[in-house]
Amino acid sequence: MDSVKPLIRDEVASLPAYNAGLHPENLRRQLGLARIVKLDSNENPFGPSPKAIEAVKAAASTLYRYPDRNETALRALISGALGVEPDRLAFGDGSEDLIGIIYRMCMRPGEVAVTTVPSFGLHQIWAEVLGARALLLPFEDGWRFPVAAIERALADRPRVLILASPSNPVGVVMTAEDVDRVLAACGPETLVIFDEAYVEFISPEARVDVLARLTRHEGPWIVLRTFSKAYGLAGLRLGYAIARDADFIRNLYKVRSPFAVNAAALAAAEAAFADTQHLGMVTGAIRGLRGELRAALMKRGLEVAPSEGNSLFFDVKKDSKAVTAALREKGVLIKPWLEAGYTSFVRVSIGTRSENEAFLTALDAALA
Repeated sequence: MDSVKPLIRDEVASLPAYNAGLHPENLRRQLGLARIVKLDSNENPFGPSPKAIEAVKAAASTLYRYPDRNETALRALISGALGVEPDRLAFGDGSEDLIGIIYRMCMRPGEVAVTTVPSFGLHQIWAEVLGARALLLPFEDGWRFPVAAIERALADRPRVLILASPSNPVGVVMTAEDVDRVLAACGPETLVIFDEAYVEFISPEARVDVLARLTRHEGPWIVLRTFSKAYGLAGLRLGYAIARDADFIRNLYKVRSPFAVNAAALAAAEAAFADTQHLGMVTGAIRGLRGELRAALMKRGLEVAPSEGNSLFFDVKKDSKAVTAALREKGVLIKPWLEAGYTSFVRVSIGTRSENEAFLTALDAALA
């Protein structure tokens, strides 16, 4: 008699669990602490635009209706701001949702997705779910993007090249030369995905208009952005994509669930996107606090990667899980990095000044 195949596919059973941040309420109840400093999920410590909060309240009375499947008002706002045709935009339940949809659209078993390491876990995980393979290329010394290694990998015509700039977790950005070299090496078989979840935090002097450079690229490409970080809407889950052509978006919407973006998220995003004053306040404050916190960590003799995101990645020279556990006992949450070769590294989100000070105090005790 033939043996029964396992219900769960091998590709799924062998996956690592996603390294998610902890919910502060659970920890507060567990430890009996009055205050939890949550710096493990790259959230916006200043919160969303007050106009976004009011928009959610106003939307509450019509929540018995399905949301606008075509995201008409938000689509028009973003299209006008970016100067792209509305039918080249897609929206999803966070940019993570869009990564999964795009991989399911394009990747076949045995194909390859090229990305960097350390990296956002879903860039690798979604490939492995589908029976494809992720080729992980380490950053060069000084946390420079491994452009030469990417060029060599592209010679084999992988199905996907996915790069985050600013990188998560490292925080570094690609230079204009980096982007141009990578695009020049890409053949038409390779879908180029730029994950720009943290793009709003980049300092003006470090900013590269990747979208403008992509418009000159003849192969397929897509850019991912989110409302979870700079716009402070992580709890509502809304991300968007800009594609090279409308045909890609039409096919994406065949794979996406019919009403992937809820009505409250749409209302909040429309208000948040229009409130450029609040966005400027948030990103300016984060850039300033990022510089202060990096200087404080380096003063302690720690190796800290340069960052243009809303977090810092650094080496504690110890098991990162032990260090983060010690901080957790003091009510401070940061993320241990679990990828092979980087298990002595941690990532800390930029908080308010008082949150950053509480983190530094807890870190000093943990490292002592």
